[in-house]
Amino acid sequence: PISKTPYDSDCDTASTTKAATTEASNYFENESAWYLLPYQREQGLPQAILGHIQAGIDLAREDRKSLLIFSGGETRASMGPITEGASYFRVSDALNLWDKGVQDVDVSNNVRARTATEEFATDSFENLMFSICRFKEITGSYPQKITVASFSFKQTRFESLHARALKWPVEQFNYVGVDPPPETGFSLERSEQGERENAAKPFETDLYGCNSPVLQKKRLDRNPFHRTAPYELSCPEMKDLLHWCGSDLFPGSLPWSN
Repeated sequence: PISKTPYDSDCDTASTTKAATTEASNYFENESAWYLLPYQREQGLPQAILGHIQAGIDLAREDRKSLLIFSGGETRASMGPITEGASYFRVSDALNLWDKGVQDVDVSNNVRARTATEEFATDSFENLMFSICRFKEITGSYPQKITVASFSFKQTRFESLHARALKWPVEQFNYVGVDPPPETGFSLERSEQGERENAAKPFETDLYGCNSPVLQKKRLDRNPFHRTAPYELSCPEMKDLLHWCGSDLFPGSLPWSN
């Protein structure tokens, strides 16, 4: 989901007061601050998004050699050309999440300076695949390991379908599940059922998401501005994978195959 207009505070982010931060936090925990589809309402999604953002920041702080990537494209026509990835970065700034909960801030461990956005993905598989290339664009090499922070009910799909489709080594893939508390309206049981029926099942028979009418429609609907990802140019080693639409596992070699 995309946050709506960035929170407007009279305080500069770097010197925001506790009161201003609390006010901003209350704003972004409200569903009105986010563009949500009907089925996404009253399920704790704002709290979930903030939890995913904070988990990513905390994980990046623990590993000084890591790069944090917020991934998601311009998925909602009514919001204009605003990307999910960039909106998460703005929320992190508005709430000053970069050092939240840190007692002694280490200025040499600047997570914000090691955070980037990926702004073309339209689904979870593209979130993962495109972020690998985005890492290479920024650092000049492909990542050695990947950690994904998202809902716990998506873990099986990421590990057994998406990572497998990319032939990513199992021992170099980690997943951190973060769910909102039940009092927000979130139901893990209901979410797991929706995940199985509407997300995992289509990918089980279409690993790369380009043959199933359901997955094709999702990508089309989530690309209202007809953006074309440029990654075959910046990551030529992934070009064949980026265009692979076979029903079987991609047969070629990849930079991380060895």
